[in-house]
Amino acid sequence: MSLYFRRSFFVFLFFLFVLTLFSLAGQECFAQGAAADPGAAKQAALQKISDDLFRDGGWWGPGNYFSPIKLPLYILLFLFWVATASWVNADQERLGREKRETLNLIYLLLCTLGGVLIFLIPLFWLAFPLTILICFVPALTYVVIRNRTLPPGDKVLTGEHLWFLFAVGMGKFGVKLRYGPRGSYEEGPPIELEPMGKEVDPKALMARLLLARNALGFNLLRENLYDAVQSRATAIRFELNQEQTKIWHQVDGMWLELLPVPRKLGYSKEMDIYEEMQDAVKKLIGGNPEDRRSKQGGKFRATIGNPKKKNTLKRFEVDYRSQGTPTGEAAMFQLHAQIVPFKTLDAIGVRAEMQPKILEQINGLRGFVLVSAPPAHGLRSTFTVLARACDRFTKDVSNIEDVNAASEPIENVSLGTYDSYKGETPIKPLTDMLFRGIAVIFVRDLSSSESIKTCCDYLDNTNHLLIAMVRAKDGVETLKRFLAVDFPAQKTVPLINSVISQRLIRKLCPECKETYEPDPQELKQLRLAPNQVQQIFRKRTPLPNPHEEARRKICPNCHGVGYFGRTALFELLVISDAVKALLLANAEPAVIRQQFNKEGQQTFFHEGVRLLLKGETDVAELSRVLKM
Repeated sequence: MSLYFRRSFFVFLFFLFVLTLFSLAGQECFAQGAAADPGAAKQAALQKISDDLFRDGGWWGPGNYFSPIKLPLYILLFLFWVATASWVNADQERLGREKRETLNLIYLLLCTLGGVLIFLIPLFWLAFPLTILICFVPALTYVVIRNRTLPPGDKVLTGEHLWFLFAVGMGKFGVKLRYGPRGSYEEGPPIELEPMGKEVDPKALMARLLLARNALGFNLLRENLYDAVQSRATAIRFELNQEQTKIWHQVDGMWLELLPVPRKLGYSKEMDIYEEMQDAVKKLIGGNPEDRRSKQGGKFRATIGNPKKKNTLKRFEVDYRSQGTPTGEAAMFQLHAQIVPFKTLDAIGVRAEMQPKILEQINGLRGFVLVSAPPAHGLRSTFTVLARACDRFTKDVSNIEDVNAASEPIENVSLGTYDSYKGETPIKPLTDMLFRGIAVIFVRDLSSSESIKTCCDYLDNTNHLLIAMVRAKDGVETLKRFLAVDFPAQKTVPLINSVISQRLIRKLCPECKETYEPDPQELKQLRLAPNQVQQIFRKRTPLPNPHEEARRKICPNCHGVGYFGRTALFELLVISDAVKALLLANAEPAVIRQQFNKEGQQTFFHEGVRLLLKGETDVAELSRVLKM
């Protein structure tokens, strides 16, 4: 209850106290005057008429004292008015209404008018109902007006809302009732959103959540995220302009454009539904909903599934970014699964013949093993799977990572963290792990010369294996980037054992892929002999007859894309003495690749051709990924 209304209540009590004193004093004076004045009989007759008129009609009881029944009724009515007015005030503040102070003043004046009426009108049972109307009508009028602009789940005094209040009240007495209404944020698809912030006060996070849930576009945000996950999308892109909203889903690494949505006014009757959605997400991340020009960004968490079935829940960390454009606003949602769905080397696509070689490298005794992939090619997932595959039961294994890009915990793998948002680097946790003698250390960011120097100093005197993550398109580029830091290559190159690189490639849809006979040009491109392969696979091609193609049903599995899911191509390059000599001589990448081919090491190209001959991908996709 606000201070404004508490003061009103105390003024009212003081007013009743003064009236009581006047009533008692009047009774005493009347009694003394009747005893001293012989003409008091006439006054007594007049008093009797007054008593007959007001005792049963006014709010005085026998003897002109306050009625013990009527006065409490009036006090209860006033207390109800104070609670109602306080709720209206708080509700307006939550909804951001500008005329809150004016409405509060009107409420106070109406209550004062009711208080005067109940004393001036001699018939209590006429004055009291009038006072009830004065207290109730403004509140009900406010409820009707506010409900017109809000989603169904946020309306009050509806049948569902009254049942909800009744069920909550009965619950305090131990009676459990199944109730609605549910908030609008509980309707629709089974997805829950919550804000994130490691250094943000939990109360502030709760305030963000409440603001977002009450935003008009919150359910549309939930629906779009749920649809994206069901479509296997890992990102969503929106472009809002004055005519329509364009939407793209990134599925299997490729952007697929959905049907544009024409502008459509939402609950506010002023903004487009996707503008309301942007307001909701900005409230969720603690941004500024009114700013549609500046760059804004933040993270929140999405949980999909039935909370009662925890094994089926899918949790995502959603990275949101928005930016004004010449025609409106653009927004991007990146969805990162909090739990890597792959557990083994088989699951991420490492063929059986290569697995022992990779295990040999990640269980080595000393040096660097570099793990690389281009952006958005599953490097975080592969790094986690390698940590699981490492011999973490007979060796001390540690994982060093940024707290702002945390991975899931792994049994028997200790954790060292740093906060990049505070300007921290992996140096301190890395030094601690090396000092403790940890045998195998996974480092997700080893790009600074200071970090590499620290590692090399320890590796000169002790046996540690450091498995580092590098963003690069292949093994040769990984080596070049790792050696590009301001640190002598003479100290780093001798310690590099191998490079494990990967790229994700789309798999043909098993429901609609088709076979064909490759032409000589394709066989030459694949470095295959003319008679080595009779048939290979490709995605379904259009029929020659346009009418027949129009009648052909779209594949329900891939929705006509031709590809469904992705797998990884792996390249394991063991660094020989000859390659190390080329690295120390700063040889060109093409020369280093020739040396790997001369040594017979299996590259992306060889792995890709194997996958194509198994019928899991086609020439077009292999050419796209390897830039053939």
